[in-house]
Amino acid sequence: MNTIMTALAQRITETPMAPYIGLMRGMTRQDIDIVVTFLNEVKKDAEESMPKSNEEIIREKYKNLKISPEIHRLRGCLKLTDEEMQDEYTKYILGL
Repeated sequence: MNTIMTALAQRITETPMAPYIGLMRGMTRQDIDIVVTFLNEVKKDAEESMPKSNEEIIREKYKNLKISPEIHRLRGCLKLTDEEMQDEYTKYILGL
């Protein structure tokens, strides 16, 4: 059976898995399912251990911050640029 692989899948030759290409082509469906499950779990673990983005750090840091009544009243009086309105910290402080 000759299947067409995506360009991304063909890049396996550029990875440390390249020596195993022949072995993987000869695997049964059940073996492939086992390997795919393993790879998905490894991928999940790698994603969880990745450093957090600045937005995630700010969101976590300020998620329990209480907005003072003074700041809450200022919300309608401020003129902010679009960039300032997209800032996670600013949005949280203003309760947006």
